[in-house]
Amino acid sequence: MNIFISANNTECGKTYTTLKLIKKFSEMGYKIGVMKPIETGVDKYPVDGKILFEEAKKYNPALSSLNLKDIVPVQFKLPAAPYVAGIADLKKIESSYKKIKPLCDILLIEGAGGVRVPIRVEKGEERRIDENKKWIEMWELSKIFDAKLFLIISSKLGMINDFLLNKFFLESKEIDFIWAVNLFDESYFHITHPFLKNFNPLILQKDLDKIAKKLIGG
Repeated sequence: MNIFISANNTECGKTYTTLKLIKKFSEMGYKIGVMKPIETGVDKYPVDGKILFEEAKKYNPALSSLNLKDIVPVQFKLPAAPYVAGIADLKKIESSYKKIKPLCDILLIEGAGGVRVPIRVEKGEERRIDENKKWIEMWELSKIFDAKLFLIISSKLGMINDFLLNKFFLESKEIDFIWAVNLFDESYFHITHPFLKNFNPLILQKDLDKIAKKLIGG
């Protein structure tokens, strides 16, 4: 199966979350693969992609047959939304996917930025998603990979608005998703949880077992 890790924005803990899932699923007996289709702000090498790759290889040595360009097939130097940073080659992304997928039971695919970050693709490629589109959005990679969407919501102030907007959008698109709060500090329980408890939130740092089981349908 495939799991696509996204978030309400950048710097919300996607890589942190993916690292936790690598370890948790590996402990559950699954062979784990990782992929970050697009990474921006790349200088000498894709930092997030390298962190994920090195960690995953510890648990799944079969991944050693790959290289970092397989894990992060599209790399842009400009630290901006993919649409601004350059043209993403979907064929290159799919080629990497085909190399990684046979080596694992669960493939963790980490997105860039938030759910609706725009991605500029080769002319005509956007029509594979919707013939009326001029670009695709990050969440649509989960459709390309037939992946379960896991949405990380940062516990920072302002998350209520972010959560409600993301929830409304994904539900309006009839996207099946699971979400959890990435707890940055305990202030969340005083300033945000009194409202968010209405939605029975899972906390990444406290409910990882429940999250893992939910992601694989357990």
